[in-house]
Amino acid sequence: MKMFYFTDPMCSWCYGFSPVLEKLKENYPDIDLQIVSGGFSPGSRQTVTEEYRDFLEYHWRNVTARSGQPFDHSMKFVSDTFHYDTEPSSRALAVVQKLLPDWDFEFLSLMQTSFYVKGKDITNNLVLAEIAAELGIEKQVFLESFHSEEMKRRTVQGFDFSRQLGVQGFPTLLTLENASVKVVTRGFQSYENMKIIIDGLFRKMAASAAGQEPACTDDSCTC
Repeated sequence: MKMFYFTDPMCSWCYGFSPVLEKLKENYPDIDLQIVSGGFSPGSRQTVTEEYRDFLEYHWRNVTARSGQPFDHSMKFVSDTFHYDTEPSSRALAVVQKLLPDWDFEFLSLMQTSFYVKGKDITNNLVLAEIAAELGIEKQVFLESFHSEEMKRRTVQGFDFSRQLGVQGFPTLLTLENASVKVVTRGFQSYENMKIIIDGLFRKMAASAAGQEPACTDDSCTC
C-alpha cells in the first residue's frame, strides 16, 4: 500500500506526530510511506512578535500534552532577520530526497529536533547544510543542490501536489489509488488510534481482493 505523508518541517503538530509515524514504519513495513512537504507557510514574512510567540507557546504546550514531545520554549532561533518561512526547510528535504532518498525521514526528524529542541534557525541554508552533514552529505554538495533551480521546482511541486489533493492541514496521511484520494487521517493521532485506522484499511483491502462486501450487524462491522 502506498501512502503519502503530507508534512512540514516547521509544523509543531507534525513534530508531535513523528514518534507515531516511526512506530507505523516499524510495525507496518508493507506500507510504502512517502513524504511530501506540503508547504505550511512558504515565503512567509511572519516575524516572531510577542503576540506570535504566545501563539506558538500555546500550540507547543498542546503538542507536548498530546504527544510528550519536548520543546525549548526560549526560541533561540528568533532574531531580527528571522521569518517563519517554511520553504527553505522544505527545499532541504527535497535535496536529501534526491541525494539520500532512503534517509528523508531521518533528515526530517533531525530538522525538527534542531528547530524545536535545540532552537536552531532552520530557515538558514548554512544551518540546514550542517544538519545534512550529520547524514554524511558534504556541505558544499548540499548547498549546490539546495540553490539549484531543480530543487526550487521540486519544492514547489510538492506544495502544488498538496493543494491538488485537497490537503487542508498538517499532518495528513492519505492514499491515492486509481485517481481516488482517501484521507487516512488529518491532524495528530495517537499510535493506538492510528493502529485501528491502518488495520481497518488492510481489512478492507483484503475483503476487496477476495471479492467480499463489508458486512455489518447492529453493533459491529467486519470492515
